[in-house]
Amino acid sequence: MRRIIAAAGMLIASTQTAQAADQIWLTMDQVRPYQLEHPAQSIVVGNPAIADVTVRDNTNVLLFGKAPGLTNIYIFDERGEAVKNLIIRVRTPSADMLTVHRGAARTTYNCTTNCEATITVGDENTTFNDIATQVQNKYSQAASLAQGGDEE
Repeated sequence: MRRIIAAAGMLIASTQTAQAADQIWLTMDQVRPYQLEHPAQSIVVGNPAIADVTVRDNTNVLLFGKAPGLTNIYIFDERGEAVKNLIIRVRTPSADMLTVHRGAARTTYNCTTNCEATITVGDENTTFNDIATQVQNKYSQAASLAQGGDEE
């Protein structure tokens, strides 16, 4: 009888934990819509370097995976009470990705059509920074052209 009571207690505890925290998998650099069960007044992201959220309205948000890792997002109602704890796990996209190791140095390539180096957390600093600079220059140039600037 004690075993049945203990098993029932463990089942109830695990069910309450599962209701308290939903686990969501995100892929790095991708957005996933998420609908809230209750209207949110405020949202707090544990580690915004891993994942972030964009609020569309008080019941619809977009979850964005930024870097591989684990964090959580707490959602609070108008009374300031926590109504949801989302456990967020962000993974790297594995399809069409190639990782090359040269000793301790690592470079990641996106091979969707042609293999091209891409920015990936954990890659060798020089390659990462070179690619990041190129990407930033591309975005700056596009933004300038969109605002009517001259192409140089």
